[in-house]
Amino acid sequence: MTEPPAPLASPLTVVPPPPAPRDALPLALTAGLALLALALTYRSDGAGLNVALIDAALSGALIWTVRYRGTRPQPAALLVLGLGLVCALGLVWRGGDLMTGLNALGALMALSLGAAFVRLPGLARLGTGEVLTALLLSGGRAVYGFPTAFFRFPWARLRGGLRQRQQGGRVLVGVLLTIPVLLVFGALLGSADERFGKLLARLLTWNLGDLPNLTLQLGCWLFFLGGFSHAALLARRAAPDLSDVERAVPKLGLIELGLPLLSLSLLFCVYLGLQASSFFGRDLEAGLTYSAAAWQGFGQLAAVAALTLALLLLSHTLLRRELRLNLAYRLIGAAVLLPLSLLIVSAYLKLSAYISAYGLSEIRVLGALFLGWVSVSLLAFAVLGWRGRLERFAYFSLISGLGLIAGLNVVNPGRLIAAVNIQRDVQDVRTAERGSRQAASFSPLLDLGADAVPLIVAHLGALTFPGGALSTASGQDLKPSRGQAEQRLREHFPPSADWRSWNWARWRAQQQVERLGY
Repeated sequence: MTEPPAPLASPLTVVPPPPAPRDALPLALTAGLALLALALTYRSDGAGLNVALIDAALSGALIWTVRYRGTRPQPAALLVLGLGLVCALGLVWRGGDLMTGLNALGALMALSLGAAFVRLPGLARLGTGEVLTALLLSGGRAVYGFPTAFFRFPWARLRGGLRQRQQGGRVLVGVLLTIPVLLVFGALLGSADERFGKLLARLLTWNLGDLPNLTLQLGCWLFFLGGFSHAALLARRAAPDLSDVERAVPKLGLIELGLPLLSLSLLFCVYLGLQASSFFGRDLEAGLTYSAAAWQGFGQLAAVAALTLALLLLSHTLLRRELRLNLAYRLIGAAVLLPLSLLIVSAYLKLSAYISAYGLSEIRVLGALFLGWVSVSLLAFAVLGWRGRLERFAYFSLISGLGLIAGLNVVNPGRLIAAVNIQRDVQDVRTAERGSRQAASFSPLLDLGADAVPLIVAHLGALTFPGGALSTASGQDLKPSRGQAEQRLREHFPPSADWRSWNWARWRAQQQVERLGY
């Protein structure tokens, strides 16, 4: 007799997915890095050498693990991780809120993208939208990365077989017998030698009051570093695939996109024609001071440049693929970029005139840096778009942004701002736009951070009043006495013995502050 055929599976039958493979390395790597980060940051005096060591340890561990598993690290990701390490070293080199914030931002972005693509290809050809979604996804991995590594750990292997469990029981008995032996003989030896007794007392003294804070910080490091480990070792995809979304977006032709772009180009040309007489930003509108006109003009033109870049990227996405290499589309892009380049030159001239009248500040340096990055990105868009390789634009823009942050560490904006403003005060610089003297105030210079301290100390006589606090010409700030200034310097830069937060700029400032009064 023949056996009846097996029943066919119902089309509604749900086949469960295979269980995720067990992997011990991600959790072990995350735990080791978290313990290192905790040791380098717990009760430290701030960011400095510890942040650079954590960045180097994380990048090196991820690259070594990828190589250990037989995969070649992606060169594009290695370049991003390298620039991120340079930004992390900037936290060891430079001081001040501006450079600390920029270096921290650059290091975090580099780690997020570098870890996601160190094993998986595609970073060099990633679209702008995919870069942004990859950065957002890295924030999500900080939430679920560590739990995923925890549940994928092969916990069953730790139990072992019967023989291993018996061996573990013997080790436990040996430990229990060792404890009283060490306590008895340690107490006797501690009584015989005072130094040995103090050593034992320090080893056996536990401050349980710090345990909740210690546990919380360790948990934060586990989740933070677990996101990078998950991205580099466990993730199947480095960034969400937006190709379906791009295909679903309705595409337009040259007429629909060319009309607004050419109208924008015409608008730029009309503006430049009307501004030809005041191209250097020296004619004022009614009701505006020179300061307001120059700074608002720069800010508005910088916003125009950034929005134009976003509009050009959007038009490229909406254009039908077969038209993207069309000569007419390239000429339309050139018609927008050429007058825009003159607008950018006008913005820099306005900023230069504003600085010549009012000096430098951190917000002005930050504005110049932002417009510089937008200008480089527009140049990359023009070159890559003309050559038909615009898929590399996002990566080039990312590299240029990180490179500008790294290069700003060499420029040393804190010292530059202090040098310009102090020189204007000492030399009594006056311009046609500002006829009154602009005195350099001690407090704003001190807020620039440790990079400005050498110049502050060198010109302390010009920044202080010998007889006591004196109001400046503006009536808003007080010119401190020399003793008050020295006391504030000592309060801002006290001696520190914590090598973990060592920073070269702060160390140099502390050395100079300690020599005050001698």
